Amino acid sequence: MLRFLGRGSAFFPDNNCAFFVKDGDLVLIDCPMSAVHKICKVGLRTLGGENVSRIVTVITHTHSDHVGGLGMMIHYCCYVLHIPVLVVAPSEQVAKDLYLLTDTLDGCEKGSYEIVTAADAGLDWIECPVPTEHSEQLQGKCFGWVLSLDGERIVYTGDTCTLDPFIPYMTQGCYLYTEVSVYRSPVHLYIEDIQAQLEKMKDKKMKVYFMHLDDEKAIEQAAKSLGAQLAPLFE
Repeated sequence: MLRFLGRGSAFFPDNNCAFFVKDGDLVLIDCPMSAVHKICKVGLRTLGGENVSRIVTVITHTHSDHVGGLGMMIHYCCYVLHIPVLVVAPSEQVAKDLYLLTDTLDGCEKGSYEIVTAADAGLDWIECPVPTEHSEQLQGKCFGWVLSLDGERIVYTGDTCTLDPFIPYMTQGCYLYTEVSVYRSPVHLYIEDIQAQLEKMKDKKMKVYFMHLDDEKAIEQAAKSLGAQLAPLFE
C-alpha cells in the first residue's frame, strides 16, 4: 500500500516519510529533508513513473523532522523539476504555520505551490484528518490521517502518544501505519502499550505496520510477535 523513503524517528538519518502515486501525483506524507535528498538522488520518475506531474505533501504536524524539507522540495520542484507542489494541511491553523515557513522564512516562489486544507484539496482519497495528542507545545496542531486507496482504508497515526482517536476508523481489514517507540516518553507510543492494544484488535484482521522507529531491531522483534511488520522501505 504505502512505501517509505525513511522510517526513522527524529534523531535518525532517514526520517519518517511515506509515499504513493495516484492520478499523476507523487504523494508524500510529511516532507523531511532526508526525503528531499532521496528524491534528488534516485529521481522523481524512479519513484513515481513517467506520468508524475505534481507533488502533493500531506502534513501531520510541523516538527522539523516532518516538515524540515518542505521549502526545499518546493524550490526543487520549481527550479529543477518544473512541476507544482500542493501542500495539504490538516487544519487552518497548521496551514497558516506552514505558510509562515514556506513564504516568510524560506521565500518559496509564489505560484509554484499552494497550501490548502483537506476540505479544499479536492482529493477523493482523503477521508479525513484525525486530531491527536503528541507535543504539548503543538497542542491542537498534531494530526493523523485516514485515507482510502484502491478500495482499502489506511489509518496513519503520524506522531502520537495514543491510539484512542484512531480506533473509530480501524475497520475490519484496514491498514494501520502507526508510530511506535521502545523508549517511554509522554509524546510517543510506548511499545508495551501498543502491544496490549493491538492484541485486543486481532479479530479485526488489520494489516499493521510500525513506523517512526527509534530502535529497529527491538521493534522488529516485537512486530513478529504481533503479526505486524516494519513499514516497507523504498529500495
